[in-house]
Amino acid sequence: MNNQKLKLEATNVFHRLGELILITVGWVVGFKVVVYLFGFALNHNWESCVVSLRGIPSTLAVFINLGLLAYFIVTPYTDFKWSIQNGISRKTMWRGRLLALVLSTLVIFIVDELLSLANEPLKSPRTLLVNFLILLTGVITCQAIGNGFGLLSRTWKWIVGIGLPVMLIILCVALLRVMLALDSQITALISNQQFISAMTTLFGNPVLPYLLWLIYFAVVLFLTKVFNDHLQLRRD
Repeated sequence: MNNQKLKLEATNVFHRLGELILITVGWVVGFKVVVYLFGFALNHNWESCVVSLRGIPSTLAVFINLGLLAYFIVTPYTDFKWSIQNGISRKTMWRGRLLALVLSTLVIFIVDELLSLANEPLKSPRTLLVNFLILLTGVITCQAIGNGFGLLSRTWKWIVGIGLPVMLIILCVALLRVMLALDSQITALISNQQFISAMTTLFGNPVLPYLLWLIYFAVVLFLTKVFNDHLQLRRD
């Protein structure tokens, strides 16, 4: 029974995400074609129009990725309501959405790479792996953000959605001012050969980036589960 509901949850995500991606593709291709045909009508340069059309695959890849990221930010609470209405528990919902997230990210990544072949050669296996992990990490981060926002009322979503970026900007400005104030000390530190050697040894380790990624991924995945388990139906 749980496996059936798990498949039902994953299928629901695939269906809604698929609709979003198809709409995105339709709008991007339609807009691009109309713009290029309008340009052709003005200058009657067919070769220029054909060259411009070759840029559609790369543009599609960008917007498909944005659609994937946006879906997992916007839909957690909507999917939660749908799951509750269909007798699906929070645990099964989380597992089903996670399964759909990984599979949909893999499919879209493959589509991205196929689209990129129109303008660039096939990447190395290591580069493909790194690119996939970056995309997967971005999507799971959006899932955590979406689940977190799903806990908030409509008013608090506005407060947090506006307040956090403002606080981040203020923090960046303050950090920049501190760095400017400590310019001479930072310059001396960077010029220190022992410091440079230590940093090179630390960050030159090929295992370190993957270890940091694994820690970050585990933390974000944990947050998606915690936020998911605390989702509640609201009246606002």
